[in-house]
Amino acid sequence: MTVTGTTAACSSTLEGEEGPYFVDDSATGYQRSNILSNLDGTTTQTGVPLALTVYVFDSENSCTAMQNVQVDIWQCNAEGIYSAESSESTTTESWLRGYQLTDSTGKVEFTTIIPGWYSGRTTHIHMRLRSTYDETDTSGTNTMQVFFDQTLIDTLSTSVSPYSSEGTNPTTNASDRVYADQEDGTTLLTLAGSTAAGYTATFNIYLPI
Repeated sequence: MTVTGTTAACSSTLEGEEGPYFVDDSATGYQRSNILSNLDGTTTQTGVPLALTVYVFDSENSCTAMQNVQVDIWQCNAEGIYSAESSESTTTESWLRGYQLTDSTGKVEFTTIIPGWYSGRTTHIHMRLRSTYDETDTSGTNTMQVFFDQTLIDTLSTSVSPYSSEGTNPTTNASDRVYADQEDGTTLLTLAGSTAAGYTATFNIYLPI
């Protein structure tokens, strides 16, 4: 899989499990690029800023850009907690969740933060793509997770607040079941920037039809 650069040749991006924390995104407001706060603008999450750009291409049609693909993303906050989950006591919260529809170039953009971690998993962001954009038909649905460089993860957990309050995660990328076994390490984000100024990342996804 090619993460950035040319679309002259491509193969389908590997899928990873959806995970347990996806929630209904039909409520007004979830179609948004900035996912830092609740839908009403409250409880903005803090952490190292991440500007994430995603391009979606058709791996079975000359790698052409795919328009109107619904791209959902959801993630934990810097302390490893998800919103909208009874198990996390956050049922009234909606931060760090949202979706966008790809434009004519296949692009969506999200303003978020680098996630923290929780027991049993390395640092990651979930993605769910509906190429049919039809909530009654899941045949066009693909799921995956994207990951972060291990050195950066370790730096955040030892020296950057609020991540350092969690300490070092015993589950590394190499020992994570999704990163190592499902995605084969192919969905690692390439970041530009710094912990002080924030990071940008561009990630290409190649979908089968």
